[in-house]
Amino acid sequence: MQQAIEPTEISFDAYTMCSFLPALDSSRAIPLVLIGYRKNEDPWFVWLVPKDGVSPQGLTEDPYYAKVLRSPHAYFTKKLGKYVEETGCVKRGIEMLIDCHQNHLAFTPLAHLDELPFRHPLEVELVGAF
Repeated sequence: MQQAIEPTEISFDAYTMCSFLPALDSSRAIPLVLIGYRKNEDPWFVWLVPKDGVSPQGLTEDPYYAKVLRSPHAYFTKKLGKYVEETGCVKRGIEMLIDCHQNHLAFTPLAHLDELPFRHPLEVELVGAF
């Protein structure tokens, strides 16, 4: 690697991370997306999976969640857009997304960065490419 890496800084007022749980009692999670926002701005998505998604094979046989895994970009932008439009507020839209999707799509609590954001480390098992 000859070129210097230029880190990109992203600054949020609050954020949540969504992971896919293959089974509701599973300790194995596949991180999908970090969703954050800054006041008076549109939400930001930091994708933790490729744009083409991941193969649902071996993770789920449920057609709904298989579709989410194959196209997470389309799924989350559409769902969050619906909730933001419904509530009229990005923060409340994200909170609604979190409240309505806590089964196989598990969200961390919305961390407000004006509070103490890192009280405990976030534990995630990264699963190899499918």
